[in-house]
Amino acid sequence: MARYNGKIKLCVLDTAGVTCDGPQDLRHIYPGDDLKGCKAPVIPFDEVLRKHGITVDWATIRKPMGLFKRTHLQRLLEDENVRTQFKKEYGRDWTEKDLDQMFKEYQPILNNVIVRDELARPIEGTHECIQKLHEAGIIVGCDTGYTTAASTALRKVLKEKYGIIFDVTTDSESVKGRPSPFMVFDCMDKANVFPVEAVVKVDDTAAGIWEGRNAGAWTVAL
Repeated sequence: MARYNGKIKLCVLDTAGVTCDGPQDLRHIYPGDDLKGCKAPVIPFDEVLRKHGITVDWATIRKPMGLFKRTHLQRLLEDENVRTQFKKEYGRDWTEKDLDQMFKEYQPILNNVIVRDELARPIEGTHECIQKLHEAGIIVGCDTGYTTAASTALRKVLKEKYGIIFDVTTDSESVKGRPSPFMVFDCMDKANVFPVEAVVKVDDTAAGIWEGRNAGAWTVAL
């Protein structure tokens, strides 16, 4: 069986927690802040759940991190504590209609939060890392569990304010998301890079790590 012994051609970076939105203390803005990175997706979940009479800590909200945000919300509603609180508030179990409504409420909050200076700010060293990868002739991709609208808005800020430019991008609203390998494959297709052994996937969530492993790429966990 032939083995690939060539150079790395493509590096696919996750967004929040890897490229931007790193660990910091924002308790003066968000009292529930757990001081960890990747806050932008957590805040809208917290707000939407509270709007529906449900209170959970950020640790619970973080459990499905890395999944497409509608799937993430569904996993939260399936949590026993959340399910119990919902039933107490509404006198019934949640339905697909409730999930759709809450996800509809989630999206505009995410679109607003994701571009806030505190959350869109790149993690220290990101610009230099991408520059080094480009200097080495490596194509830099970016994938995410965010919606298309949110990820597009964030990448616009990263490009215009911080000079961070990705060669290829994808998101789990347009392509089947983590832990499936298809966002990695989508970046490979757009970059015209193969075999998968020439690809590195970098992520900070279990779902994203499995995405890379399921693709067969080199996988770096942060």
